[in-house]
Amino acid sequence: MSSPRKIASARANGAKSHGPATTAGKQASSLNALAHGLTARSVVLSSESTGEYQAQLREYLDHFHPQTKPESDLVHQLAAAHWRVARYAAVESGLLEQRMEHQEERLDDYADLPAHHRLAMAFDSLAGANSSLALLNRYQSRLHHEYHRLLKTLLQMQSARAEQSPTVKFPNEPNPVFEQSAATNNQQPATNNGSPHM
Repeated sequence: MSSPRKIASARANGAKSHGPATTAGKQASSLNALAHGLTARSVVLSSESTGEYQAQLREYLDHFHPQTKPESDLVHQLAAAHWRVARYAAVESGLLEQRMEHQEERLDDYADLPAHHRLAMAFDSLAGANSSLALLNRYQSRLHHEYHRLLKTLLQMQSARAEQSPTVKFPNEPNPVFEQSAATNNQQPATNNGSPHM
């Protein structure tokens, strides 16, 4: 635990900082989260298709039909989380393919091995507590949890909104009570000789 003196010093130093002052500094600072692209604030990386992301976002918006700003924010976050999950899958494939290519260069009988053995060897060489694959799996697990948390929150919000909105009756909906009373009121009195009594 930090001492009171360290805490006071950290607060004093934090109060002095107001972020970057120059335009170049602000731009550099805005890219801090793009260090490796897996937890970036910008959803689409320069090597990815903005058009594909926009199409996916449109599908999410069309599916969930957000009616409020918070719902819209959640749908955008959900689409971004899904985009990143797909990125993780591509990174995992790339790591394994890269390792298999590296092993092929080093091993003479590599081509004779079945494909699932080559994949197992690549996975084994990438496995470990501090490996890139372990790091990727941690990010993937965190993002998977985030995706489901966002989805649950969005569905709860939309459900609560639907419960609060009044039920709208459409004019062409059948109403058995009204139809019964209308039928009773419109009955013709009994007639003699086919003509009504007066």
